[in-house]
Amino acid sequence: MTPPAILPKRNTLHFLIGTAALIVAIRIVLLIFAPHQDPSEARYAEISRKMVETHNWITPQHDYGVPFWAKPPLSMWMSATGIRMFGANEFGSRIFIFIAAIAVLALVAKMASREWSRQSGIAAASILMGMPLFFYCSAAVMTDLPLLLGTTLAMAGFHFCLKNQSKGWGYAFFIGLAIGLLAKGPLALVIALPPVAGWTLITRNWRKVGTSIPWITGILLMLALSVPWYVAAEIRTPGFLNYFILGEHWHRFFDSSWKGDLYGKAHAASPGMIWVFLIAGSFPWCLGLLTLPLRGWKSSKAWMMENQAIGLYLLLWFVWPIAFFTPAKNVIATYPLPALPAAALLIAGLAHRRQTEAPAMRFDPLHPAFGSIGLALAAVALTVTLVFPQKSPKGSERALVRCFFTECEPGDRLIYYGHRKYSSEFYSAGTAANTRSADTLEAQLDLPGKLYAAMTPSAYLRLPYGIQHRFRLLGSFAGTPSLYRESSPDEHLEVSSN
Repeated sequence: MTPPAILPKRNTLHFLIGTAALIVAIRIVLLIFAPHQDPSEARYAEISRKMVETHNWITPQHDYGVPFWAKPPLSMWMSATGIRMFGANEFGSRIFIFIAAIAVLALVAKMASREWSRQSGIAAASILMGMPLFFYCSAAVMTDLPLLLGTTLAMAGFHFCLKNQSKGWGYAFFIGLAIGLLAKGPLALVIALPPVAGWTLITRNWRKVGTSIPWITGILLMLALSVPWYVAAEIRTPGFLNYFILGEHWHRFFDSSWKGDLYGKAHAASPGMIWVFLIAGSFPWCLGLLTLPLRGWKSSKAWMMENQAIGLYLLLWFVWPIAFFTPAKNVIATYPLPALPAAALLIAGLAHRRQTEAPAMRFDPLHPAFGSIGLALAAVALTVTLVFPQKSPKGSERALVRCFFTECEPGDRLIYYGHRKYSSEFYSAGTAANTRSADTLEAQLDLPGKLYAAMTPSAYLRLPYGIQHRFRLLGSFAGTPSLYRESSPDEHLEVSSN
């Protein structure tokens, strides 16, 4: 007789719930008060703001009239909807991304609850929320979380369709793929379909998969939900499909020397760097996965193949996205995100199983130390972002732009001299200009109204003296350019007399 499910222990479960609740609370505080940081989050926030301003919901705009072909619009639709409802602020741009993250947590909790126990469901959701990469992406204005929602819904839908013989979950599988196609493109299919095919091949469930999943009507539903936007986008801006399919889905990942990126630069990395990002993004909970190899091959194999091979399904779901990006020469830290729900489910499943093996497996994948470290990392993120922003690895122009609006009068202008700052455009409602030309800066000085220029002190010192002496330092901001104000005529006379 199988022993009753008693894991996680009551104290451990209460600790997990309390830790997860505090981490969620910290994330909500950051969602509301943390500024949009350059370049990625601020760029997508500004694209979303422009979407609302211009009423163009088909073609995201990198600049006014300049299409943004790098990603499909789902994440920007979500942020733009929030901005339209709540205003162009941090809460408005992030709230629907955060709601999507809650949906991912609910799917993970549901899978673990159905497979093992209600306690395992709570544990799996708590583990996922405590992983640093999910914590950050859960309310970041980027494409990664909507993609995660799509792939997680697809993987959960496929599993529940076979387990419960439910056509509704079968259609959820294809709805998830459609969400992924609208969030990040064909990459969603590359992430979700190979684990499904691998599980079907290994378990020899061809007939069950073929008859349970509504393949024909499901594919038609997926295409009906996703293809119209692709067609409309190509009609609006011809050339989109060529750039998006070849550039963003081949050259970006496999050509470190790719020069065709229209909106940034390639992130050259050594092959295998994805594993470093995985460990950092799931630490310390990834240590719980050590339970699997420590069990021994025979025991691990038996566990993976029992209960309709759920362990194998989760392992393929976890390993495939990481294996796919292992040879890639262009990766960033968010790429392991699609694997994290499976990692959380694996850890919860191993913890549940551990209770039935008594002293044979002493390693605890739900050790309270893991949750304590996760909470500490979230607290550090809160402290650095709100109390010591100068220590943040990425900057934001929110403070500088607010200073400008406090000082300026009607007709005054703000211009950035140097690199483009998307956060300055978002917080100035698109009024902050940008130039790298000293001549353009000088021409702006001759226009009516006062000119405020944002630039680094070193850039200021490199200006010709005739331009340099016409500015006065107004304020310095940690990690961002300083703000200079055009001198008044009296100040010109004072400089001349000196």
